[in-house]
Amino acid sequence: MSHCNIEETLERHALHKTKDRHRILELFEEKRTWTAKQIHQELRTLNLTTVYRNIQKLTEVGIVTEVHSHHGEQHFEKQQKTHHDHFLCASCDIVECVPCPIPKQPTHILELTGTCKTCT
Repeated sequence: MSHCNIEETLERHALHKTKDRHRILELFEEKRTWTAKQIHQELRTLNLTTVYRNIQKLTEVGIVTEVHSHHGEQHFEKQQKTHHDHFLCASCDIVECVPCPIPKQPTHILELTGTCKTCT
């Protein structure tokens, strides 16, 4: 999402265009999920409470969506129009979005586990 697209998305959902929200939404351009703690680690200058508050607001308006929980932590991703599944790295616990290998079955949940490119 370009700078302009982020600004338009925030405006369309009647949200204040803050630097914190902009930085968080930039992270969601990667095809993966994020926990609040991972966002906090990536954006060290943001307070963890600020991250939680922004994730909650972005989820309420439908820009971000909750995915399942891994190791007791809720994961979030950018709302997507097409169904997809997830790949969980057994080494670093990153969760990536992957195209659905089972077409015409949009109501299932499929998690693949293995080692990501970074950890191999």
